[in-house]
Amino acid sequence: MTIGALAALPIIGDLAKAAGEITKTITPLIQPFADAAAKKLFAEDTTDQSEQKKIEFAKTVETKISF
Repeated sequence: MTIGALAALPIIGDLAKAAGEITKTITPLIQPFADAAAKKLFAEDTTDQSEQKKIEFAKTVETKISF
């Protein structure tokens, strides 16, 4: 028994709709963990290494870059 492509479209649509509803349900549960992970990953670095990352634009403007 096979299903034609046109007959399968409503089934695929129903599956997509169910997946969307599951995503809407799970998102609020995962959001606090995502926020905490983002804060940990993108927290501002206060160590001495952050001083090394600074760019002095006065020096870079004086330097010519040729291609």
